[in-house]
Amino acid sequence: MVALATVARTIEGLLSLGIGPIGLTELAEFLELEVSYVEEAIDSLATDLVEHDRATRVVKVANGYALKTAPDLAGVLGRFLSEDQSPTLSAAAMEALAVVAYLQPVSRAQVSEIRGVSSDGVIRLLVDRGLIEGDRRRGRIGEPILFRTTQLFLERFGLDDLTNLPALADFVPSGELVEVLEESRRNR
Repeated sequence: MVALATVARTIEGLLSLGIGPIGLTELAEFLELEVSYVEEAIDSLATDLVEHDRATRVVKVANGYALKTAPDLAGVLGRFLSEDQSPTLSAAAMEALAVVAYLQPVSRAQVSEIRGVSSDGVIRLLVDRGLIEGDRRRGRIGEPILFRTTQLFLERFGLDDLTNLPALADFVPSGELVEVLEESRRNR
């Protein structure tokens, strides 16, 4: 059997390629090792990176493993990156992205209806950034493209899968509060 430290080092090299998260099964198959042994090597690598205060951490994201920068370096590295290299999303884009994430698959018209404004521009931006993608129209003329989040969305937001999205109830006011707000608006 290959030494655990050697397997951990090889996994670190594979993850450092930056091709995105690599699944446990995929790593095991590539390394021709048992899944449990590869998982042990990943745990060993993760522990080693933390204990030696290295700049990267092993994280489980998007149903795989990736190397990410240690959280305490975020400020320094953020200052290093230029605006063009690390563009942030506007509030409108984040709002549209949330609609897609929670309701997918969803059409552009549905996103616009929920937001109350045209969402054509932000949908195009989110597609260009690779955070959402449109399903083809299933070959039927006139059917809208339905949008869903991508693997890159999961990676960028640190999610293993969509079940890890925060509960929508955490962001939506209660029915009673909505009624009070509506009553207040009508009485103006």
